[in-house]
Amino acid sequence: VFVADTHYHRVMVFDRDGNTLTTFGSEGSGDGEFQLPTDVAFDSQGFVYVGEYHLNDRITKWTSDLRFVQALGTEPIDGARLSRPSGLAVDGEDSVWVADSCNHRLVRFASDGRVLATFGKFGSAAGEMRYPYDVTLLPDGSLVVVEFEGARLQWFSKEGRSLKTWGRHGRGPGELFAPWGVTY
Repeated sequence: VFVADTHYHRVMVFDRDGNTLTTFGSEGSGDGEFQLPTDVAFDSQGFVYVGEYHLNDRITKWTSDLRFVQALGTEPIDGARLSRPSGLAVDGEDSVWVADSCNHRLVRFASDGRVLATFGKFGSAAGEMRYPYDVTLLPDGSLVVVEFEGARLQWFSKEGRSLKTWGRHGRGPGELFAPWGVTY
């Protein structure tokens, strides 16, 4: 079990019995260092991806034996650097999907760090997002995004077309208040 231990700027790894196997990363902005890690994901080749925000706002890639490989998203993408990347998901092509929260969009990276696609913008209409905090993939390759400020879930095709939204702000049945994560 890998845990993004956000405020200690590290990732902890536990076995099934809850014993700590190892930790990796330390506070900083260099290779192998973190600023507030938010999520951990894995590709089919065994690489580990860690999202982090604050001063770094990037995704770091690690080998299966936890050696730093590279940082993704350190350059502007469509005019804006990643801003509070939160949720991560890896698809069947080993593309890394990132909920780029403060840019109100999703970014899709190839495993080598190239940007493959982006979609979304600030707003409440279908296809728009208000602080996407997490993303999960469905078996058909479509995505479900949870919007923290939008207080809803939004289902997207892989190409970025909004298929459906559900939820609204509140505390009653079918309503959400500051949702943070989603999984399938």
